Order: sequence, then structure tokens, then C-alpha cells
Amino acid sequence: MATQTVSAERANAGVERAQFDRDGFSIFRNVLDAALIDRLREASDASLAVQDAQHFAEQVATGSMILVNGPFIERYPVFAELIAHPGVLGALARLGFHDPKFGHGRVISKPPHSPPLFWHEDGRFWDDPVSYTPVPIQAFLMFYLTDTTPENGCLRVIPGSHLKRHPLHDLVPESHTHDNRQYHHPDGNPAFARYDDEVDVPLRAGDFVAGYGTVFHAAHANASDRRRTCLTMWYYPAFPDLPERTQASVAAVEHGLRLSAAAPPELAALLRPLDIVYEGGAEPIPTNWTSRLR
Repeated sequence: MATQTVSAERANAGVERAQFDRDGFSIFRNVLDAALIDRLREASDASLAVQDAQHFAEQVATGSMILVNGPFIERYPVFAELIAHPGVLGALARLGFHDPKFGHGRVISKPPHSPPLFWHEDGRFWDDPVSYTPVPIQAFLMFYLTDTTPENGCLRVIPGSHLKRHPLHDLVPESHTHDNRQYHHPDGNPAFARYDDEVDVPLRAGDFVAGYGTVFHAAHANASDRRRTCLTMWYYPAFPDLPERTQASVAAVEHGLRLSAAAPPELAALLRPLDIVYEGGAEPIPTNWTSRLR
């Protein structure tokens, strides 16, 4: 019976990984409990409260883009519990990622009655051949602190756009532009258009979605009367298995878990297994944000 159970678990894991590789994203339900969500909401609200007006003025379409790195985590240690959460790491393990590493995160909070987020993909390793394979160099994990729907700004994704060329690759080759972030001239802008192959990804607080960094994603406008906060955490799920030059490239651009000497030892111990460490001598591959998918 035990052997049959293990075999079934492996089969299910294989199905989940195949779906993740095919579509570019997977949903995991009921991972975070209500108490942790409340604490994350409190910390996120506190981080938003200390931002100056210029921060929000520069992020009209996103709402906010607060960096989650070592100093941030030391100030708001509940984020370490999220990053190293056993349920989160267990979900990644179900996809075959047993030793993921953490890069950085963002507090992305759309205020009430704010515009949609533009279509974009976040691949920055497009000169690396690994980016053209089913192995994700980087993956986003998005945790929403309230239930999401198309009305309040849920995620939108174009399945499969991480592995095959989509018209958006040519229409919005530079997606994180000033005009897009500022929501300037949205009419006729393909970055804010609707596409026949897009899908909505509504989630409940406690769920999360994991996705390839190279899959096209966006978000609906928040037409509700409440803030909609998303915590986007960037992981390198297969870091130990990546080629050495890819590891060098990742280590050259990520400094997410550089905690200070004053950090509590228990905080450092919790995050240490997720730290990106590369001690080899390979030359990093230059960063390139432009895809050559065919």
C-alpha cells in the first residue's frame, strides 16, 4: 500500500509539473492561514505608509513597487516566514524543485479605482540558452492579501507565452516603460489591450500562483473601493541544477538575502538555506530583457 501511495504521489507531481511547463503557471490553494495573512497585511500596510508621494506617482499602473530585500525583511520579519514557509516550499517541491533559492520580492499594492497593469514578461536572461527551455531560471510566486476577481484587479496570464513567440513580444518589446508605468496614452496601446488567448487567474487570500518569469502577465484594473495588495516573491527554483554560467549570472544580479550583522540569528538561520551562493569562477552572461523566442 505504501509503495502504491508513493507511486501515486510521483504521478500526480509529474502531472503538476507538466501543466506548469505547458502553461507557464500553476495555482496552489489554501497554503497560508488567516493569521499569517493578517500579519502580512499589517506589515505591508506599514511599508506602504512610509513611502513618499513620489513613489506612488511613479507607479500609477502597478500601484507600488516596494523592494523586499535583506533590510526590508529585517524591518518586517514576517516576510521571512512567508519566504521560507513550509507550505510554499512544499508546493515547489511538488513541481520538482527541492532546493529553491530566493532572489527578492515586491509589495505591489493597487489602490481603489486604479488602472490595469500592463502586459509584460520579466525575463532578463534571454541571452542564456536555458531561457529557451522548459527549465525556469526564475519564477514569481504571487500571494494576494485579499480575494481577487476581475473587478478588483486579479492576475491575467497568456498561457504558453514563455515557450513560443506571441504578438506581444513584438508589440511591447519594452514593457516597463515610463509611459506604461504612468498609464500615459493607454488607448490603442497593446500593453493594455485584451487578447483572445488570455485567461483570468482569480485567487483567494491564502492561495498563491507560481509562474515562469518569462510568461506574459498583467492585471485588471482595481474598480473596487478597497486596496488590493499582491506580494510577489522571486525564486530561482532550480538554481543548484542550472549550468554554472547561469548560476554566475543569477548571483551577479541578485542580492536579496544579504542580512546585516545585527539581524537576529533565528532570522538568518531561517533564510540561510534559501540564499543564493555561487563561489565558482564562471563569467556571468550579460543581462538581456529582449526575447528571441520563435
